[in-house]
Amino acid sequence: MNRLSKSALLLTALLGLSLTVTACGGGDAGASPPPGKEEPLPAQAGYVTGKIVDEQGHPIVRAEVVADNTLFYNTNVIGYTDASGTYRLDIRQPVGTWHVTATMTLNYEGQTIPIDLVPESDEVLAGTVGGVRNFSFKPAATQYGNLGLVNIRTGIGFYGDPGEMTVTLKSVGTLADGSSNKTIAAKPVQSGDGYIIKNVMYGTYLATVSYQGQDLFVRKAVSSGPDATYGKSFTGGFWRDFYALRPTMFLEVSDVECPPILQRCQDQ
Repeated sequence: MNRLSKSALLLTALLGLSLTVTACGGGDAGASPPPGKEEPLPAQAGYVTGKIVDEQGHPIVRAEVVADNTLFYNTNVIGYTDASGTYRLDIRQPVGTWHVTATMTLNYEGQTIPIDLVPESDEVLAGTVGGVRNFSFKPAATQYGNLGLVNIRTGIGFYGDPGEMTVTLKSVGTLADGSSNKTIAAKPVQSGDGYIIKNVMYGTYLATVSYQGQDLFVRKAVSSGPDATYGKSFTGGFWRDFYALRPTMFLEVSDVECPPILQRCQDQ
């Protein structure tokens, strides 16, 4: 064997050793992310992509994603997340910038209720550039609060400040999102619809109300029909009344169980 052949054999052996080391993990190419840490979706020119998850990081399937063109009226692209919670929308045409929103639905008492999802970024993006817009379901994010509302009304003869009341809600059974054993204690905030507690997951609750250390009496409030009786607590869910656009729990409170002005109480 001549000197040239020996050199060729040596070079071949070295190349084979190098390829073997790389395939066994000597390089970073193709490496999987650590458990629980997924690689972010890459931005693609002409497309908006993203992933939608719940508070625990589980994918939300069939969430609706809308890319709305900010330059042309009533021009949008609509898509839905797949089994992995991801989506991909083509925003190449018409040329312009796009604002992306997402919603999911909850089923409650035979009703399908749309729920806004919270974006990681709410900035518009250019269709020619594309980008990534991820969303999550965060019931406690009040700026996107369109879950159940608890509306507090005061009975005749009670002049306390509803904003100083403490409303305690203890879940009964399973709620609309599958959770259970939830307790909420909150003070109502004033709104255009009166004093309310926002972002309460739909379901059945045992509700009690206190004011300045005193337990109040509470009952279901209705716009028409017979009044319910006051009690130390109310157990129930959410319903549509008083022109509400979505199911709401309407409660009326009093510092006495049977206000003297009510004839029904006087007859008992």
